[in-house]
Formats: sequence, structure tokens, C-alpha cells
Amino acid sequence: MNGVRPLVLVTLDGWGLRAEREANAIALARTPIFDRLAGKGLETSLVASGEAVGLAPGQPGNAQAAYQTLGAGAPVEHPLLKVNRALEASGDDAITNHPVIRQLIARARPLGGAVHLIGMASPAGVAGHQNHLAVLAALLSHEGMQVWVHAVMDGQDTPPQEGIVHLAELTEDIAGAENAELGSVMGRRYGFDARCDPARVETALKALIETDAPRAEYLSVHLDNAYNKNLSDDDVPPAISQNYRGIRSDDAVLLVNLRPDHAHSLISALTGPDARPHGPVLSGVYSLLRLSGPLDTEVEWMYEPARASTTLAEALSGAGLSQLALCETAAEANLWTFARAGRDTLLFGETVLVADTPPPAKLLRRGDLAAAEITNETVNAIKKASHDLIVANYPNAALLGRTGNLKATVAAVEAVDKQLGKIAAQIEKRGGTLLICGTYGKAERMTDPGSGEQSRVTTEARVPFVLASPSGGLTLRPGTLADIAPTLLSLLDVEIPAAMRGHPLIVPENEEAADPASAAGRIGV
Repeated sequence: MNGVRPLVLVTLDGWGLRAEREANAIALARTPIFDRLAGKGLETSLVASGEAVGLAPGQPGNAQAAYQTLGAGAPVEHPLLKVNRALEASGDDAITNHPVIRQLIARARPLGGAVHLIGMASPAGVAGHQNHLAVLAALLSHEGMQVWVHAVMDGQDTPPQEGIVHLAELTEDIAGAENAELGSVMGRRYGFDARCDPARVETALKALIETDAPRAEYLSVHLDNAYNKNLSDDDVPPAISQNYRGIRSDDAVLLVNLRPDHAHSLISALTGPDARPHGPVLSGVYSLLRLSGPLDTEVEWMYEPARASTTLAEALSGAGLSQLALCETAAEANLWTFARAGRDTLLFGETVLVADTPPPAKLLRRGDLAAAEITNETVNAIKKASHDLIVANYPNAALLGRTGNLKATVAAVEAVDKQLGKIAAQIEKRGGTLLICGTYGKAERMTDPGSGEQSRVTTEARVPFVLASPSGGLTLRPGTLADIAPTLLSLLDVEIPAAMRGHPLIVPENEEAADPASAAGRIGV
């Protein structure tokens, strides 16, 4: 292709493909720019869920899987699969023999300390899994430890008021563990999500440490009362069980997580640089999955997330090319923790710009988020011809889609479309190349297909890939998210690393395209 530089990739979170218009924020939105670019250019669709992005077969896509795959040019195994294998192992590999479990017991048991398991009471397996809580509770109970299970309700990767079913399942699963009890219940917005209101985190701490929260004989009744107030699972305020006595000195805390960027606000309040000055002196703080950022050195972990051996950013830097990545704070982990495989230092020729996302309380009124700032910086970089590759991320459709508000999500999609127009105008003026890619499905299905109720969950939908201004004699083949990095490197005439198992999506019309299925289902670590 001639005039490929500057090469601009725009990634659209939550922008899935679905033919039906009902409850489809993408189809209901007015998107004249996207429609024009897709109509005049080349368009195909990409698999963004299941084995193609390192997940279990049939599992909906999500941000972690999407950006790991985009960065690696290959599917990277999701932690859920690794942890599930560990729970099923026997003999020397059994989880009971894990060094961290043995250390936790050795530290807390002689002091008479209890173990507090904090994790998602959810079967989704995105931020956590209720089965992991149940297995660890039974294991530690069998070792003679008093175990308190703190159930964090989902409501984002599951239907918004289905948590009462999941809590009942978890309660039944731990019923046979003699020393395990349900200690508390709270929504994930009270400290478990990546971005949480500090006031809510403080409320959670008062409940967990000081037992300053409503007590309930049956925590399921507390959930039901919250539902009657039209609250979703993620917004359920903390409540504690009748017998719960708080986190005390000599107790241990084990975060049962599946994302390295979650629960930081809550765990930081218990340990680390922002620890509460008068909190209990714990015998240990642990996590199921290694945490990112400052907590990496504060919290001892059981399992390391699978990481790509090389990434798109490294391949570009190694070739001496310059690159600019733009995102906003709500999606920052997608860049650093996932797309860059946790490598948090800038590479040669690399620039990263992060705009501030409006506070969660303002999301419904600010569906444009920080889109204008991202677009302005992108346009400036195109004008200056300062980078070989520019990657601009717009998380609007995903973030608003997860609120369940169809009207607000439609507005968010339309806001992004306006930004695409500004970028496309500059690309057409400067003679560069614009690519547009969805990352995972969400906004295209805002209601549950079975019940017709509001849905916040991500989907198995394919996502669009658009080459906005192609040269003649080219076609696009269907593929997966693993094909994005090889496509970019091919356009920039950079050798594709052997670890990248994807294939370029752009092929000459007279050349047979590689089978896209060959990239799916092969896990690259």
C-alpha cells in the first residue's frame, strides 16, 4: 500500500456486530461516518470471543482477553483456565500443596487468626468465580482454619439482579465446610472494580474491619431488599452476617481474583502505601492472581498471569519505528496490563497519552467521556507526522453499555462516530491509512435474549474491522483479534515475530487468504 504512514488504528470497545436492531445501541445510533468509511473502504468481521482470544469455548469476549490478544498477535490463556486446572490437580500439584497456601496457614494458624476470602460470587469467570471461593473455603476449613467468605456481587458480567441465585449456590457449596461461614456481601463498586468511589471503599472497610454495617440473619434477604430499591448487584451496599466479628490482628486476607487490576482500592486500604493508619496488623495478605502496579510487591500471590513473549509495541520499537498510544483512565489497564503484557516502562520511540475519564457518577451524562481529548491529540499527531503508528482507543460503547442504559449507550456511540469523522478528515488530507477495529461485543445487545430484561454483560459477537482508504487490488479476509498486530506490522513492513500466530488480514485479490481458523484456539504464552 502506498502512503501507509501515518498508520492510525482506532479501537472501539463494546462495538459488536448484530443484525437485529432491537436493543442494539450500535444499530440504533446514527453513525454516518462509520457507515461511510465502511461502505467506501473494505470491511470484514473478526472473532473476539472463546478460544480465539484465549478463553474457554463459547465464553463471551472481554477487555482483558481482547487486549492481550491484540498486543500478542496470538490468543493468551485467560487465568480462569489456569486456576481451574490447579483446582483439579492432585498429588504434588494439588492446590493444598501450593507454597502460598502452606505459608498462609503456617502464619495465621499458630496465632489463632482467621482467613478472610474476598472474591466474586459470580459464575462468569471474568473478574472472579464463585467456585474458587467455595473450593478455597473448604480447603482452609479442612486445615482447621476459621474462614470468612466475603461475597462480592457481580451484576456486570452477569445479569444485574441474578446475584441472589449465585449467593445461594455459594452458601450451599460452603455449607459442608465446618469452619467456613459467609461473612459479608457487597457490590463490586465498593472496592472491587478497577475504579471505585473512595467513599464507597471506606464504607466497605468499615463493614469488613469494624463490623460497621447492617447485620442480617440471611444475607440473601439483604440482596432482595436492595433489588426492591431497584439496585443492581454491583451497587448493593455492604451487609454482614450475624456472627461476623471483623478483620482482626493476626488474621489473613486472600483476594480470590482473576484480574490483576481489580480490587486495588480495597486491598491498598488493608496493606500498602495507602493503608489505614489504625487498621489491624495482619498475618498476611495474599491474592490468587498476581496484582499489577504497586501492590505487586505488597501482596504475595499464588499464580502468575500468562504473558505474551513479545508484543506489538516491542516489535515496532525493535524495528526503530515510533508509536503513539492514546486511551483514558477507565481503560488504562487495557493498555499497560494487557496489550503490553504488564511491561510498565516506555520503549524506544513510544509515547503514551492518557486522558481523564469522568467519575463513574457522571457516566450517564457524559457518554462522550474523554473522546474529544483523545481525538485532538490524535489529529495533532497526524498533522505533525510524528509517529509511524497511532493507536487511539474509545471505550465509550463498552463503558456505557455496562450501565444497561440503552439511550445513554446510543448517545455514546454517536459521540464516538463524530470523533471518527475528525480523524478520517485528517487522514484523507494527509494521505495516511486509517483502520477501525472493534475489540469485543457489548453495546449491540442491551437486553437478555431469553428474559428480555436489561443486560450489561459482554457478548460472543464478532467485531468489525475496516480499512477505510484501501489501495486497489486488495481484499480483506475474516479473522480474529490475533490478526490485528500482524496486519499492522505487515503494513509497516516490519517482520512479524514467530510468536505471533495471527496472519495479516489484508491480501491481494489474486492471492489466496490464509484460513482464519488456523489462528483460533491456539494459545500463545
